[in-house]
Amino acid sequence: MNKKWILVIIIGIVTMVLIIGGKKYMDKKSAEKEYQDGVELIQNYVTDYLVHNYEGIEKIEWQGVGVEWRNSKTRGSSLFGNYINSYVKVYISRKQYCQVGFTLSDETNYDNNLKKYVLLNSLNPENIDSLLEMEIRNTTRHLNAEDKLHFKKIEKSSKGSPNAKIVYNLDIHELKY
Repeated sequence: MNKKWILVIIIGIVTMVLIIGGKKYMDKKSAEKEYQDGVELIQNYVTDYLVHNYEGIEKIEWQGVGVEWRNSKTRGSSLFGNYINSYVKVYISRKQYCQVGFTLSDETNYDNNLKKYVLLNSLNPENIDSLLEMEIRNTTRHLNAEDKLHFKKIEKSSKGSPNAKIVYNLDIHELKY
């Protein structure tokens, strides 16, 4: 009789551990899916804007969804939530590009009624233009004059870059510093 109770207790403990572990895993996967949906909004909006309003772009390549999990095992959840970003490389040639970063909390807001992320007004053409110009300046700052000329290919134009290759990426990766 004692052996039966010990076996029942062990099976009960193992079952509880599996249930708790499974719940944590599913919660993390659910959060990742919501982050991917929010970043997908950003990627689609920014890509469409760049392709339709800038000429000289050869390729637009997104670098996935970077997540800094700010939940500490000892201190609990962060008051500020997790940090989520996505970078885009805007290529003017095979080797030359500038990189622009977007964060989920700056460009979107989670709408509890809709149960999804929605774009904020801060993600607008003026801000994208400004970010791109700044990153081109940062990228070309230490280049020689000849290499800087290549970046002059990217210019605002109604012609756009209809032949630009687009690479979307919603793969989750953990940010490491």
